[in-house]
Amino acid sequence: MRIMSAARLMTRAERELAQVTSGQEPQESFLHAHMAALRAAAAVLELQVVPGGRRRRVRSAWEQLAEAGPQWQEWADYFAQGAPVRAAIESGRTTTLSAAEADELVAAATDFLDVVRDEVSASARPARLAS
Repeated sequence: MRIMSAARLMTRAERELAQVTSGQEPQESFLHAHMAALRAAAAVLELQVVPGGRRRRVRSAWEQLAEAGPQWQEWADYFAQGAPVRAAIESGRTTTLSAAEADELVAAATDFLDVVRDEVSASARPARLAS
């Protein structure tokens, strides 16, 4: 069930990233790329087993991703830096963002989705039986 949910989140992430088009305003490209990365992070978190189901303080997806394993730390740090920019864009505040900055985030989101897609696919494969 978790794998199917993670796969659905990845589909949503891929659709979000596909909304980035050439000639688009940098803010719009940045927003779509960051949201795609956020959905991919949610897919990783969906695969995590939460022992005991204890309630904890509300934390960002990026904080949780960093705790999911050392392989996610760098990604979490990178995308967490862009969260305030995304929030500003979503709220309609004026945000100065160059096309190069947006392009960098789109490229990073594309790479991140590739890594997460591999993780979701690996989780979907049945474990090999011991010989």
